[in-house]
Amino acid sequence: MTETLATDDDREELDLLLRGFQVSRMLRLIADLGVADKIPTDGQVTVKDIAAACAVLPEPMLRVLRALAAFRIFEVTADGSVAHTPRSRLLRTDTLNSLHHAARFWTGPGSWGAWNKLDVAMTGGTPHEAAWSTGRFAYLKQHPDEARLFDAMMANFPDNRHAAVAAAYDFSGASLIADIGGGNGAALRQILARFSTPRGLVFDREDVITAVTSNDLMQGRITVQGGSFFDQVPCGADIYMLIRVLHDWPDEDCLRILRACRAAMGPQARLLLGEQILEPDPARGRATGYLIDVQMMTMFGDARARSEAEFRGLFDQSGFSLRQVIPTASPVSIIEAAPIAGPF
Repeated sequence: MTETLATDDDREELDLLLRGFQVSRMLRLIADLGVADKIPTDGQVTVKDIAAACAVLPEPMLRVLRALAAFRIFEVTADGSVAHTPRSRLLRTDTLNSLHHAARFWTGPGSWGAWNKLDVAMTGGTPHEAAWSTGRFAYLKQHPDEARLFDAMMANFPDNRHAAVAAAYDFSGASLIADIGGGNGAALRQILARFSTPRGLVFDREDVITAVTSNDLMQGRITVQGGSFFDQVPCGADIYMLIRVLHDWPDEDCLRILRACRAAMGPQARLLLGEQILEPDPARGRATGYLIDVQMMTMFGDARARSEAEFRGLFDQSGFSLRQVIPTASPVSIIEAAPIAGPF
């Protein structure tokens, strides 16, 4: 194989990647302060006014905004005026699929501390447990502010997965759709907004569903129920959804979840997974897919993103047959499975 020498561009780009944590931390600061919402969508404001609105000093605010402007996040003029760019508008909380919540979540204390212990994973440990002496979901239960931020990020995830799933699958024939591990019901709201017949049920941990507001329930079309999907899930739904759930768990726990769904399903019911399918060849896959895979390793140890073959293997052991994989407008695909007879 012929050696390809690094160019000056390669060196500069790698240098920026090495310092990516600095950009991430500045973005979290800006999001925590709500800076993007304090700048008119199509207008300018002075750094002094932004600093006053945020109750901080103007000079450090200028220095952070200037650094971000070098990455085309905000526009900062020599006289200290600040305006939006297409990238910074994505940080506004009123932007569809806002990245405001992601900017606060990725470098929030729980995730930030776990990634600092990434080396633990190389010898079979779980970085999150090494950092916090507890599992990820126990940590979120103990830190409800971070848990609600996680819910908000998932509801506004930049891949627009919920709207994409709603648009890619025909839910019109369902009477009841059960979203297992459904968080605050964001996926169901997208689906029910497109299809007038079905009702929705969000099934999740008690601490999650207690945070669901009355406005989230679409005037009674959505109900909520608490419990553990390792033990049992509600019976009687026509469609069971697991949207970005299985990648949080190792294979043995995925099988427990799938078997609980299988036990609740009638013969005509369908299971829909919403997952970004991992391409085994990184030269052909999306970078975000591999980042998600390492995020799962960092948070949960043996949890992982999976290829289509790996999902098929889980179905074979839990009483399902894979019917089809439906691409969506987002990186998330719908993996449809049907229950099969037999003990599992």
